[in-house]
Amino acid sequence: MLGFFGTFSQSFMFAIMLWPFAAVVLTLPLLLAHYIRYRRIARGRAGMVYAMALYLLALGLFTLYPAPDDAVRFCASHQLQAQLMPLGSIMDIPTEGLRAVLQVVMNIIFFVPLGVFLRAMYGWRWYWVAAIGLGASLAIETSQLTGIFGLYPCSYRLFDVDDLLLNTTGALLGFGLGVFFPNIRAVDRGQAIITNPGLVRRLVAYTVDGMAITAMSTVIGVVLQLACRPSPGDAVLLRWGVVAGVTAVVQLIMPLVARGMTIGGRVTGACLDDRERGWLHRLVFYLARLDCLLLMGTAVGALLLFMLGAITWHRHRQLPYHLVDRWWHVDPPQSTTASAHSTRQLDRPAV
Repeated sequence: MLGFFGTFSQSFMFAIMLWPFAAVVLTLPLLLAHYIRYRRIARGRAGMVYAMALYLLALGLFTLYPAPDDAVRFCASHQLQAQLMPLGSIMDIPTEGLRAVLQVVMNIIFFVPLGVFLRAMYGWRWYWVAAIGLGASLAIETSQLTGIFGLYPCSYRLFDVDDLLLNTTGALLGFGLGVFFPNIRAVDRGQAIITNPGLVRRLVAYTVDGMAITAMSTVIGVVLQLACRPSPGDAVLLRWGVVAGVTAVVQLIMPLVARGMTIGGRVTGACLDDRERGWLHRLVFYLARLDCLLLMGTAVGALLLFMLGAITWHRHRQLPYHLVDRWWHVDPPQSTTASAHSTRQLDRPAV
């Protein structure tokens, strides 16, 4: 038994080392899509997605890694042929004993989490679970047969038709076990637009804005570099000019003309127009917000902003740039939804 599990030890250790990083990379896009759809993140759903990220990473490493180090020598001495006889692995049990039994059992167990996930999170029916399990197994077996679709010069793992049957069986078994897991596919939608967002929603919106600014600045900068071919000194100025211009558009001009909505606001439903302001008041407010964001570009500025933000949030449940409103002597913020902008009522900050 130890010899059987020893064949997976290197893959398992590699998966454990990569898990904190790769799981986050795989999880964040799914959680972002969920957040955009429902305007909230359910804890059970987030935990299931994170567990599935670990599962998918481990499954890929168990089935595709490690590859032989000396590809030329291995391919010259090994000619792996596909095993196309159904139930061949079952027939090997009398001759190979425990190793063959474990091979069958593990091929079933590997796909049980997939069936549980598809039922608990999406509520898919058994035939869809079977089809997805079969498709995933076929993709893995084909990658093994083709050397990860040609990345490796020859087949270094055995294509076994029994794996398709056993993996699909595992997915169906997981579907059956899914009845014992809580139903997390039903998630209540949050408000479409929130004009008094909480700290978490503000941070998510700011992160999305930062990603959008980075992406747009990179694309525009590359295009201008190729079109203008500036000198090294001018290239630095061009790069900073593009970043400053895109930042001003996203964080200043866009909320001014779009009634307080930035790109991150569209994603999270967080509206910055949390109270009635005149045009000059709005301009000063968004300039103050832009200045706070620019301060975060330096270590000293970020530290000062963090300290000031901790004070203003503790005392007023607002960020530093909202001090403009206190100096302007306007009414406190009120929460609205997109369908009831005219009917305003006091509300706690929405997370």
